[in-house]
Amino acid sequence: MRFKTVFGGTIIAAIALIVASPFVASAIPRKSKKACIQRTAEEMLVPVRDVRIVNVGPMSAESGAVTLEMKNRKTKQTAQCRVNTLDNTVLSVQLTPSGSVSQPSSESTSATVPESGSFAGRGKATGSVFGQEGRNTDASLDFNKGKFSLSLYVPPGTSTQVQYLGSINQISGQNPDNPNTFVIDGALTSVASSADNLKVVNTSGACRIEVFDARITSVNCTPSTSEGAIRFEGMKQF
Repeated sequence: MRFKTVFGGTIIAAIALIVASPFVASAIPRKSKKACIQRTAEEMLVPVRDVRIVNVGPMSAESGAVTLEMKNRKTKQTAQCRVNTLDNTVLSVQLTPSGSVSQPSSESTSATVPESGSFAGRGKATGSVFGQEGRNTDASLDFNKGKFSLSLYVPPGTSTQVQYLGSINQISGQNPDNPNTFVIDGALTSVASSADNLKVVNTSGACRIEVFDARITSVNCTPSTSEGAIRFEGMKQF
């Protein structure tokens, strides 16, 4: 009887060691991985195919929860997704700021501002296809080499939307301690609206885009086309 007790204790200790080992912790159920990829893509406002898992943290032996390190293939933005591997429920997704940040070109620059990057926002847009009362809208901004591309669309982005292309006149920083807080003043070159099947129309006009803490918080675009002006007010955090 004593031998059985010692033997049983040895088995229990071995099982505890296996559960705590990194090898087993990395063997995450496929449904848990899929759930994290889906949820992270939704938070980043990007297609699922752009998100991948780059690292796996240790699994909790008590709750079955584990943290997965996620990464956007295109923008390189990262996130931490915590998922319960017992029922494949995503517990939380924490995004890190996106966008490539460069150093100021001269010593007289008052704040560090990015010269390129990809940023997103979520809020309400008014005007054009969004109406005067406004619609809950997602915003997506990409810019590089003095050019910008801005999209405003009602989720999931397959129906009501407006897309702008333009050149950047100025990027001004607002906070020297936060390079992901800045304002873009640009000149429009073309617009495409879902009201016209996203047909690209050359235009002129101005566009002012404000980004706070890596989130698009305000857009005011006034093209010279019949589509009229668009105004977007976003949430600073979401």
